[in-house]
Amino acid sequence: MKIDLVYLWVDSSDEEWKKRKSASIDADSDYAKDAINDCRFISNDELKYSLRSVEQNIPWIENIYIITDKQIPNWLDLSNKKLRIVDHSEIIPQEKLPLFNSCAIETRIPFIKELSENFLYANDDMFIWNPVDETFFFENDKAVCRFGKKIQNRAYKHIYGYTINRAYKLMKSRFGVDIPYFPHHGIDAYKKSLFLECIKDFQTEFDETLNHRFRQFSDLQRIIISYYMIYKGQGILRTTIPNLFTSLFGKEVESECYDLKSSKIKKIIKSKAKLMCINDCRKTTDSNRKEIKDFLEKKFPNKSSFEK
Repeated sequence: MKIDLVYLWVDSSDEEWKKRKSASIDADSDYAKDAINDCRFISNDELKYSLRSVEQNIPWIENIYIITDKQIPNWLDLSNKKLRIVDHSEIIPQEKLPLFNSCAIETRIPFIKELSENFLYANDDMFIWNPVDETFFFENDKAVCRFGKKIQNRAYKHIYGYTINRAYKLMKSRFGVDIPYFPHHGIDAYKKSLFLECIKDFQTEFDETLNHRFRQFSDLQRIIISYYMIYKGQGILRTTIPNLFTSLFGKEVESECYDLKSSKIKKIIKSKAKLMCINDCRKTTDSNRKEIKDFLEKKFPNKSSFEK
């Protein structure tokens, strides 16, 4: 089975990118409060260690596509035949650029022409923490769709919960599909044909999302693709919520996600998860970033073939 991997990557220290972002901010627009926060765009070389984790723990991956906005990591070796940079202009209509809304950018992933039918998608702060094989992501050619905690019957004020709840309600009202789960916030498996089919079935909502340069509450969150694949019989529902026993005794779990802050670093270091996401947040300090980068260097010490 051929399985590709797609990343989104941005470096907020790039002066030209900063200018594009600053020029795009409209004080009158209905942005979510944290949509333009710097923590959404900071690079701590996570991509370098994520690629090391890929080469170490899923060497069977076919091709890797890194979606960027006129940026290339200075350590990246573009001569590697498995690797290709995909600029925003290649998959996003020109009139929608520049675009800083990850929800919108993610909707354009299946428009990468060479992308395989079965593919994985990762943010640059996601890692293959321990070895897995292809069946961890695809069983009998169906995508394994991992979810976390249940969606509660309440109003979510934070944009993340709000947009996920909106996607859940859309699927339920349109197709009668009741999958009341949040995403596990890790590397996800998709089928390209079903991704494109879902976009057509929710074309109005996806078009609206693509019109938002920064994240807004009316965005359509990509979890709807997972719901859709399950609805179409091409996705397998899997919950990955660690229970008290696994947390207390450090047992192996499929997926974990932590905000990068002082109180969570020890848990990250001790984790035996298969997949790991380390989220930069407003409470993250430069000291936190250095500490976790030092640990990533120890966990994934071998330079990958994707580095110069």
